[in-house]
Amino acid sequence: MLRFFCSIFAVCVVTVNCYAEPNLTVQGLSSEGKLPNRILEALIAREGGYTIVYPDDKSGIETSEPKLHSEILSGERDLMWTLTSKAHEEKFQAVYIPLYRGLIGMRIALVKAQNLNLFKNVSSLQDLQQFKAGQGLMWADTKILESNQLKVVKELKYLNLFPMLEGGRFDYFPRGLPEPFSEIEREAKYNLAVEPYLLLKYTAPFYFFVRKGNTELHDYLKNGLENMIADGTFETLFFNDTQVKQALKQANVKQRIVIELNNPGLTPQTPIGRKALWFDPINEDF
Repeated sequence: MLRFFCSIFAVCVVTVNCYAEPNLTVQGLSSEGKLPNRILEALIAREGGYTIVYPDDKSGIETSEPKLHSEILSGERDLMWTLTSKAHEEKFQAVYIPLYRGLIGMRIALVKAQNLNLFKNVSSLQDLQQFKAGQGLMWADTKILESNQLKVVKELKYLNLFPMLEGGRFDYFPRGLPEPFSEIEREAKYNLAVEPYLLLKYTAPFYFFVRKGNTELHDYLKNGLENMIADGTFETLFFNDTQVKQALKQANVKQRIVIELNNPGLTPQTPIGRKALWFDPINEDF
């Protein structure tokens, strides 16, 4: 009798394992709750097929960008999300739907609190070129700023940029529109503020990326995102995102001087013609 029940148990275990959803290993921490995380979680909740796993949760520290890239290329990790560049799209397979609808290409700056009026009299790219920006060493934005003849101080570790700004290593830290207000709260130990006068604007989509050749995952994500766009779920998630709502409420984008920058890293695959994928709070109501 015992042998019988053991056999039944073994069959049940095998059956469960056969139907277990495969893990989808992704970047970052599960606690972040940022828009890409929430979009991915909503997509998988409705489409099924995967269980999201955040490997960085084990250490509580996000994997560095070089290591993350290496893990995507090797297949050790499945998915990342970041601002695109020509180099990124050559190395990885992008899912060509901008997750932030273009808001990451609208940049407002963090400055030292005592320098709140730093850009009060800045009205052109030439005016801005006298100041130094701080950026990540491998960020796509760094090349965009440099290609527009802006001075950039580079640092490998993102979190180091906040004390470097406070310490005067550079003058301003350009951030995507949804980013600086929550960063000010998180990095309250530094005497920083959101600069109120200027907005840098360039076309810079923020995509999901998978390893080239992983067409199954790419197609799964693309089709899932298209379904969410078609029924309005994607737009609802976007406008309900805490960081997006905070930015649209506090950034005063319509009152800022806008300096347009060229992005030489855009590829022909950029879906510029699909107006529904983008949102421009400078010229649209919200």
